[in-house]
Amino acid sequence: MALLVHDALAQKKHLLVEAGTGVGKSLAYLLPVSCWCLTTGKRAVVSTYTVNLQQQLVNKDIPLVAQMLEGNLGTLNYALFKGRGHYLCLRKWNRIYEETLSRLQLVQADEDDKILETLSQVIDDGSWDGDRDRLPFHISNQLWSELCSESMRCMSGRCPFRESCFYQRHRRYLESCHLIVVNHALFAANLRIYDDTAGRTSLLPGYEAVVFDEAHHLDTVFRDSMTFNVGHNHLRRLSDDTLRFISRDPLSQLINPHERSRVQSDLAHILGLMDAALAVLSPDLLYNELRYSRSYSRYAGRDKYRLQQPGSIDDRIPESLRNLSRVVADWASLDLSDEDRFDINALARRYMEMAQVLDSLNALEGDGDSYVYWSEIEGRGRNKHVTLSGAPLEIGPYLAENLWTAVPTAILTSATLSTGGSFDYIRRQLEIEAEEAVIDSPFDYYNQACLCIPKDDRGSQPNNPAYDDYVSEMVLEIVDLAQGRTFVLFTSKKSLQAVSSKLRDRIEQKGYPVFVQGDMPRQALLREFKQSGNAVLMGLDSFWEGVDVPGDALSCVVLAKLPFPVPEDPVMEARETLWRAQGLNPFTHYSLPIATLKLKQGFGRLIRSKADRGAVVILDTRILTRQYGASILKSLPPARLTNDLNDIARAIAPAN
Repeated sequence: MALLVHDALAQKKHLLVEAGTGVGKSLAYLLPVSCWCLTTGKRAVVSTYTVNLQQQLVNKDIPLVAQMLEGNLGTLNYALFKGRGHYLCLRKWNRIYEETLSRLQLVQADEDDKILETLSQVIDDGSWDGDRDRLPFHISNQLWSELCSESMRCMSGRCPFRESCFYQRHRRYLESCHLIVVNHALFAANLRIYDDTAGRTSLLPGYEAVVFDEAHHLDTVFRDSMTFNVGHNHLRRLSDDTLRFISRDPLSQLINPHERSRVQSDLAHILGLMDAALAVLSPDLLYNELRYSRSYSRYAGRDKYRLQQPGSIDDRIPESLRNLSRVVADWASLDLSDEDRFDINALARRYMEMAQVLDSLNALEGDGDSYVYWSEIEGRGRNKHVTLSGAPLEIGPYLAENLWTAVPTAILTSATLSTGGSFDYIRRQLEIEAEEAVIDSPFDYYNQACLCIPKDDRGSQPNNPAYDDYVSEMVLEIVDLAQGRTFVLFTSKKSLQAVSSKLRDRIEQKGYPVFVQGDMPRQALLREFKQSGNAVLMGLDSFWEGVDVPGDALSCVVLAKLPFPVPEDPVMEARETLWRAQGLNPFTHYSLPIATLKLKQGFGRLIRSKADRGAVVILDTRILTRQYGASILKSLPPARLTNDLNDIARAIAPAN
């Protein structure tokens, strides 16, 4: 693999390379990329999806490579760079802290005030780099949102704190780095900003090579970066920021009470109009209108509804937002400091941008051809609210125009890029032309693992209401055979809750601790599972990949259902319609490759070293009875195939 990466860099080509578990792909690309950086003086970016991989690269793998190359090629400079929201904005901090000190002369400190005082001590100490993740204490998301750096509110070179700015200090250091590690979301944001500003602005310094590890996520991440949304919470925050601004000096003195009252009244009116519009577009209400149709049972209870009727948003909302934008912009002519004038102009732009988003949603621009729009229920209980969103259907043309032709070398790697030995799916989705290679895992899957698919008719009907009962019965038997030490991975929260509530007490009575996703944070859940040594963990999407449990603590992975994408998702629904119009079969074009890659990820949780042994159990027997099953099985690691659950115990038993 290292030679393939070396050649791609030397020949300025793109490369798709699937590297099986245990290959050591991180070192296989880091070594040639680092050599290339040091010998050419050019810069490379390494982009990952998960934080865990970022930490592994920066704290373990890159230092090892740097040490290996130090004597011959020189010092390798590298850095982990995060989005600006991770860093404290000193300008915002200075204002909020001064206001807090003034207020505390009159009232007693609450919990947030105490956090601010502790934060002040950390800042004064001078050893903190401004990164929230490096704080020695917890700070709430709500409080951090008032303190963190934001692009819309950044004065950049005009900021009075520009020399000491944490975020800019990190950015300046990047100029001296050969290697920059980021996540996919930040890379996608950088590309979007660079494109929107015709190359005048970027988050990252120039680079001539990029490595995308965990590259199977690129389609989703780049689409998310181009997705826009608006809802009550967005408008509420804009309203709160405005009211807070005009209630403090100098605007509280410069704006007459009548105008201030009128702004408050206008904001309350717009919020009322927005809530009324969102209520009408709530998926609950829209699906309820289908209750007498044959499709109601298919959609009932879903959180998203595709919007296909233009003009569904009250025109008074975007018009009122534009009016308020003009009112706010007029305040910039008052006797203000440069800093206050900047904040006012930024506030006015936010109103105008929200109006433009609502205009796009109201017109449904490009609906079905290039974009899809939907309403979505987010939160639960008192925090339940409706958000309106829009997203591009395909991101391949965007990447082809703005990335693959712009960067000389892109390396895309993952343990799961191909299906049936072919890269056709990933090439189609990303519209990339590249060299291709599959590097097989060094593990002896045939002797280290078995793949058990029970022959049970109940397993062929995963949409039957009784399927969860079948899963529960099978999991109970499997847990005994594996003596705990099992992951049970689901594709839906509803099934997870149904099975876990039915089995938790019964499994724990056998002496095996049960951990269910949602009980505690993901990392805490994983830590408890490892420490227990004989536990059962039931999880959703985030446990299908990026989880490493070598050794005896995990000896069995149960996959409750084949992970096909939900066809009723608005983006998926619109893409299927588009593909059919293009003469493509959505199932073979998209759903089957997605399920295959996801299943490979789930399987990959089991064998993490040459010493590991165990069993993967797929309870969805469609993999045996449907024509597509052979294609999926061909893509999985070559473990011993069995239909007998008793083979699980034999697979887990120590090798002779």
